[in-house]
Amino acid sequence: MTKLSRFGPCAGSCRRWGRPLAQLRAACYTAPVPYIEPEEYPAEPPLRTHVTGPLAWEDPSLPFLRRLFSTLGATFSPLRTIHAVAAGTVGPGLRFALLTALPSMLLWAILPYTQTLFFKPPFQVERMPDAGSMPVWLDVTRAMGIGVGLSLITFFSWTLPFTSLVSAFANGSRPENPKIAAWRTALYRTWIVPFGLVLFSLAIWVVPNPPPVLVEITYLSLKMLPRILILVHCHTMARYFGANGFGALAVSVIPLVVQWAVDLSLDQV
Repeated sequence: MTKLSRFGPCAGSCRRWGRPLAQLRAACYTAPVPYIEPEEYPAEPPLRTHVTGPLAWEDPSLPFLRRLFSTLGATFSPLRTIHAVAAGTVGPGLRFALLTALPSMLLWAILPYTQTLFFKPPFQVERMPDAGSMPVWLDVTRAMGIGVGLSLITFFSWTLPFTSLVSAFANGSRPENPKIAAWRTALYRTWIVPFGLVLFSLAIWVVPNPPPVLVEITYLSLKMLPRILILVHCHTMARYFGANGFGALAVSVIPLVVQWAVDLSLDQV
């Protein structure tokens, strides 16, 4: 029976090298380890939930209606389209805003600001007896002009602070221009605010004798929900450009507060 040494299992000599096993074991822990260059790993594929290419509106290979409705639907998925919205120029966003937001700006003010027509539910229009000598077309044109003017004031009241705050809180970690990305966000998403007012006008025109409480709830819902969605877009864009928690909150909340104050001032005029 072999007797174990008091130095443990490494005691004794190696038959091949003729050195004590304890020295060989120590060399294993003290010998320098050669540096091996790490392999270059391929870049991770982008998340499937993110649109990495241009927005559908900026893809000329798609049919026009698909480009239009796909971009309208992207309004309700800010995280999915954040990369596509941030990258690009202002021109396509401006054309999209003129096509989608301008018609709603022209339409939403016809019902509340015309003085010669009475919109009677369901879908009836009558000339008011005390309308005077003002032509109907002139009255409708005046109401449409009021709608466009108020919509533009509302648009710039939150867009200008938003673009300035995004540029101020951006940390330079993204290659895109933060101010251009902010303008693109505003132009691609601004259609939803006047569209909500159009839906409210249609709801009042359709429902005969609605309860006042229902009218107030519908008005607040169609006026607040689009603004809440815009707030989410502003917060997402701020986080994309590296704004921290407080900065992202300021970028998203301050423009909406300014817009709300402007709307209250216009309601009192």
